[in-house]
Amino acid sequence: MLFYEELIKKIDGNIEAQGRERFFLEANKTLIWLGTGIPFFIIGLIELYISTLSETPSTKNMIFGIVLLFIGFRHIKMYFSYHIILDFNKNSLISKGINVSFSNIKSCTLKEQSLGKRNRLQTVLDIITKDKKQIIIPLMMTKKVKFLNLLKSKLGKSFVIKER
Repeated sequence: MLFYEELIKKIDGNIEAQGRERFFLEANKTLIWLGTGIPFFIIGLIELYISTLSETPSTKNMIFGIVLLFIGFRHIKMYFSYHIILDFNKNSLISKGINVSFSNIKSCTLKEQSLGKRNRLQTVLDIITKDKKQIIIPLMMTKKVKFLNLLKSKLGKSFVIKER
């Protein structure tokens, strides 16, 4: 994990952009989401199975099992849904539900911002499109430096690094 200042120093934009580049979740987030998601899912299944086997099924146990299944499924879904693709053949950035053409990007700002329920400071990419849509991408991925260098080389002056 790189600190913001170290990350900024490594961005130079001198990289050849070609083909498709895929970026996935970093190892510690993978461990957290799968390490909690799979056990919750399994415990929820076991809880539902045991509560249905008993002669008088308890609604408390069934609800508890359903809640654990839901939490486990949500963590597993989050793991599998986080991926970002830079497609230089089609000149677009693709993520879950987002397909933005590089020519449609008005500005792309790298900055630190508070995100989530805990308001933890994270490095994010703030993209503003020409039709005034704002897309915030948290950089929780492997190969952050390569991702940012590819974007900087492709976007040129539209890519801005915000200092602290």
